[in-house]
Amino acid sequence: MSLKDYIKDQIISIVVAVVIILLSWLILWIFNLPLFLILYILVLFGLGYIFLFGYNYLRKRNYYNNMIKLLDRLDQKYLITELLNKPHFLEGKIMVDSLYEIDKAMKEHINEIRYQHSELKEYIEMWCHEVKTPLATCLMIVENNPNSINQSIQEELIKIENYLQQVLFYARSENVEKDYLIKEVNLNDVVNTVIKQNKKDLISKRIKIELNNLNIQVYSDKKWLEFILNQIINNAIKYVNQDPVITISAKKYQDHDELMISDNGIGILKDEIDRVFDKGFTGTNGRND
Repeated sequence: MSLKDYIKDQIISIVVAVVIILLSWLILWIFNLPLFLILYILVLFGLGYIFLFGYNYLRKRNYYNNMIKLLDRLDQKYLITELLNKPHFLEGKIMVDSLYEIDKAMKEHINEIRYQHSELKEYIEMWCHEVKTPLATCLMIVENNPNSINQSIQEELIKIENYLQQVLFYARSENVEKDYLIKEVNLNDVVNTVIKQNKKDLISKRIKIELNNLNIQVYSDKKWLEFILNQIINNAIKYVNQDPVITISAKKYQDHDELMISDNGIGILKDEIDRVFDKGFTGTNGRND
């Protein structure tokens, strides 16, 4: 807080003080008091006002400047209420008390939302697991009764199963670090598992699969890696073009490994590539397909 800003804020009290000094001068002059006595009284009054003005400015400036510095150092700004000391001037106390109440109300609101979110997440996970049982039964029935109609039903049931798996993974994605199980896995095994999961769609759409140099050991969470690969393969299947080919290859470096997936599908417009990772983004080609 600068002196200039404080003077602007106190301009009314300054004007009132000046008016009082001038009126006092006039009244004392009317009563014909000696000039030195008038000056003595007015100087005392002026010095007293300047002292009080400077005292209030310094204590407020120090408090607010320290608060701003503290706020700048904090990454999580909302913690400011836990670190602020109570000031010794009234408006500062009112401000800090108001911040405490606002912070308390916001924390209660956030905790309520978190609780509701947790309840919804648990319900979604439970629902997905419950639905998997009748879904598995339906898949078993159509597999044991092969015909053209049941084959179509089976394909749709597999899609539903994949969507359920997506919902489960997305529901857990907020606390993904608690769900990780990092261990050594073989890329070839993971890729082949995903291909087997999608073999019916791959065969029905006559998609050629090319695998190159996948016999590499990496450290990852097998379940999550399969989920990500499954999403990519599903998109490649969904947006195929003529003579479709999906190529999956890996390259080993000294400090990391790369897994590369490419296809010759309908692709993405050049000016939309930057939006590929935006949530829910489909793209012009995807909407037209």
